[in-house]
Amino acid sequence: MTLALPARAGNSLTVSDPVLDTPTVITLGVQMLITGDDNFNATVTLRYKKQSDSTFKTGLPLFRVHPEQLQANVPPAQFAGSIFELQPNTSYDIELHAVDPDGGDFTKTITGKTLPVPGDPPTPHAVAVASTSQLQSAIANAQPGDVITLANGNYGPYINVSKGGVAGNPIVIRGQSQAGVVIDGGGCTGCNVLEYYNTGYVHLENLTIQNASRAIRVQTQGTNGNVFRYLHIKNVTLGITTSGNDNGYYVADNTMEGRVTWPSVYKDDAGAHANDDGINIRGSGNVIAYNKISGFGDAMKTEATLTRSNDFYGNEVLWTYDNGIELDTSYGNVRAFRNRWTNTYATTSFQPIYGGPAYLFRNVIVNVADEPFKLHALGGSSSPSGALIYNNTVVKAGSSLQLSTPDVAKNVLFRNNLFIANPSDGYSVRWDTPAVDPTTVLDYDGYYPDGKFEFGYSNQGNNKTYANFAAVQATGVLEPHGLLVGQSNFASSLQTPAQYQPLLPPPDVTLASASDAIDKGIALTGITDGYKGAAPDLGAYELGCPVPSYGPRAQGTDESNTSYDCAVSSGNDAGPTNDAGQPVDDAGNPIGDGGVNPVPNSGCGCTTASSSSTWAPLAAIALALGLAMRRSTKSIACGDRRK
Repeated sequence: MTLALPARAGNSLTVSDPVLDTPTVITLGVQMLITGDDNFNATVTLRYKKQSDSTFKTGLPLFRVHPEQLQANVPPAQFAGSIFELQPNTSYDIELHAVDPDGGDFTKTITGKTLPVPGDPPTPHAVAVASTSQLQSAIANAQPGDVITLANGNYGPYINVSKGGVAGNPIVIRGQSQAGVVIDGGGCTGCNVLEYYNTGYVHLENLTIQNASRAIRVQTQGTNGNVFRYLHIKNVTLGITTSGNDNGYYVADNTMEGRVTWPSVYKDDAGAHANDDGINIRGSGNVIAYNKISGFGDAMKTEATLTRSNDFYGNEVLWTYDNGIELDTSYGNVRAFRNRWTNTYATTSFQPIYGGPAYLFRNVIVNVADEPFKLHALGGSSSPSGALIYNNTVVKAGSSLQLSTPDVAKNVLFRNNLFIANPSDGYSVRWDTPAVDPTTVLDYDGYYPDGKFEFGYSNQGNNKTYANFAAVQATGVLEPHGLLVGQSNFASSLQTPAQYQPLLPPPDVTLASASDAIDKGIALTGITDGYKGAAPDLGAYELGCPVPSYGPRAQGTDESNTSYDCAVSSGNDAGPTNDAGQPVDDAGNPIGDGGVNPVPNSGCGCTTASSSSTWAPLAAIALALGLAMRRSTKSIACGDRRK
């Protein structure tokens, strides 16, 4: 007779009440601290809804943070995660269900509210200025609620911003027109055109700043709520930089042009321009959205240890000398999604992540001189731990998934990415590290071409160079559900560059109707909602859904009236539907309210509605465990994508 042994006490999960990270305009992050679960088999699923709704939607499961993998800045043991693309200024109920097979079944709830899109004071007081002296006087005497409007003309060379507003009642400094109002540094060296001291809740909008070492510099630590919007910053070395612990900024819809020209990159001069930053944010709860950036060392970055809840989305980076984005030394719930990076050196940097999760999804990465994902340690210690890399499209000369470092990244999950290479050395992938850590999982990704696949160089276990993709899959560990896609994947006939030096225009990576990347992904709630066909497509775009916009939006367009893919901006868990647009379970039976009140879809002629399918929580558990799971669905009535 076999006796069932009791679970070890250390394996049994105990949870604390969840806490919210600083909210942003369209995302909410949550943490649940834990003890126990020493064998790491607990899971936490997530549901959420607007407080005004009656039906919950399913989000990504919370991410298991592994503090034991870190050597510095070690976070507490926890599960953490984010909900994306929510409505601004809206309250949400969040339900977390933690389950441990060794003991522990907990349901916890918490309410969070997204921030509003920053707007004018509720009772604005108009102040008109037409000269630098008038502007400086108006700022020195400003009170919360003032809207200082600059008449068209030239100002400068230096402006000191020393008065601030308060939450809900900012001071606004706004140009009559972006092109007509110019603050000119006159070619000064070592200078800041606009300096901020002890100020928060100041909105700077709709003007041009040019010809100086630095355009905008916040000199005081601990400021909150500043807004930089509809600015044109050009011929500067540094664009917008903050000081430290500067939180709740909104940096959006700016055009920023630095001084570095392509194809100058980091390796050419040992990083001489590595700190020529476009947007440098040193705090938490900040939003960097829909900016168009070129000519800087790093286009966007966080440069403060243990930051949380920073969002980067909708940004268009035309070229950059080093990184398209740095998430270096972040703690968790940092998010970069729906960005387009063209002509970069090492596009996305995780050097390192202290536990995570750091989210990177639905991004376009084309023409990379070196690594698309810089999963490196910092100073030879504290390798990155905790990243989710989902549904990105990478097209580059050389190896598509290239990583060259002696450090071993841990707890990184790759799903639904499309990697298109043009290798001169026969290597389709060069994961040139000692090993692929067992907690780093690659699956459901697509590759072209076939060739040699290096996944670690230690020649221990699965860490070796494989002759072809079939040999990779034969391990049963690396890419068991991945695939090789054909040469022609894009409707635009985008070709893989032979070398990185030619400057490419921003690409269209819409899939061709015959691409093998169609319907080959795995459903990821909150990421692939609204997909069509039997499964999500690989890469950044779902065929048949609207192509995202990048860079500055027209005034009047913001997060309150923006939709994403074929899912509405409230973040519907669309799930499968029948031909009438009704939500169905895996057997095709109507579920929920049977689609009586479907939510109109944005732009693709489909409808979406919340789903209570039993598949979603099961898939969430599977993903949290690093397992693969597929479902069959009926095609949505959006037309045939395979012509």
